[in-house]
Amino acid sequence: MKSLKGKIIWTAVFVCLVALTIFAVTNQSSSFTVDGFVGFVKKIKWYWLVLSFLAMFGFAFFEGMAIRTLCRMFGYKKSVKRNVVYASADVYFSAITPSASGGQPASALFMIGDGIPTTVTTIVLLINLTLYALSIIVVAFICFIFGHGQMAQFDGWSLTLIIFGCVIQVVLVGVFLMLVYKEKIVMKIADFVVRILSKLHLMKRGEKWKTRLEKAEERYKECAQAILQNKRYVFQAFIYNFLQRASMMLVTVFVFAGHYGRYSELGKVFITQGYIVIGSNTVPIPGAVGVADYLFIDGFSSAVAEPTNFELLSRGISFYGSVVVCGLITLGAYVVKGYREMRRKKNEK
Repeated sequence: MKSLKGKIIWTAVFVCLVALTIFAVTNQSSSFTVDGFVGFVKKIKWYWLVLSFLAMFGFAFFEGMAIRTLCRMFGYKKSVKRNVVYASADVYFSAITPSASGGQPASALFMIGDGIPTTVTTIVLLINLTLYALSIIVVAFICFIFGHGQMAQFDGWSLTLIIFGCVIQVVLVGVFLMLVYKEKIVMKIADFVVRILSKLHLMKRGEKWKTRLEKAEERYKECAQAILQNKRYVFQAFIYNFLQRASMMLVTVFVFAGHYGRYSELGKVFITQGYIVIGSNTVPIPGAVGVADYLFIDGFSSAVAEPTNFELLSRGISFYGSVVVCGLITLGAYVVKGYREMRRKKNEK
């Protein structure tokens, strides 16, 4: 009951943030009108709009394929449909909770319920999270190599977010690699910090934290062994993670192509969207709501005549549409799960 209440509260907070963001985005533009937005949508060629929605669904699909690949290396083969459920739970709860903290626990709930051991589930989600961060680093590398000049179209605040986001992703991947391959050094440092803080009475239950560290060390050892023995699976999962990120970025590209038709500029659109992803990904706000919208309008204000309409539709499909679809898939999976448990209990009586 407490968990359900928390989910409802975070959903309500997320909806409020979305409403405030849309209000702010539309009111900052003196030329925005509802009729103008409707007209903007109507001008888009229908097949580009269809491609935009297909790309949007690719975000959950490719993450599901990445999880499926990592589970297979441990011998657990689940259908594509079930893995899309795991991914949808991650996407939805990552979007509505700060720093995406609720995504992995939601995925784990379904995975463990399907008979995948807790240890395997933890390792799979940990590796997948790291590959996700690595895919963003690759996106950053592509943007800096092929479109470093486009950074000039962002203001100082946006550039700060982009640089900060890139640094954070590199640090996350670096910490993961240290924990996997140099876990004894990291654990000794962590144990030393815990002991010092306990002696200074700045940390309570020092022994409890020490036990957690020991369990974490075992988990990372298993993680390292899994990676070393299954490099092919890990590489495949990375490709899926990159495709997941690319598919979401392509929504903006397809909307641009469908409305403006300037096909020679699609590469620049992709790179600009890449910078937006880098700058918004590490912001500890549910779904980076507000921040991603600001980066989008700032990045495209000099490239298009109607940045507000362009932002509302692109972001509406790529993020808000994805959250709605993944939320419905997750809700449906919860309902089916509850119904089956109810039937099982009824048959046991």
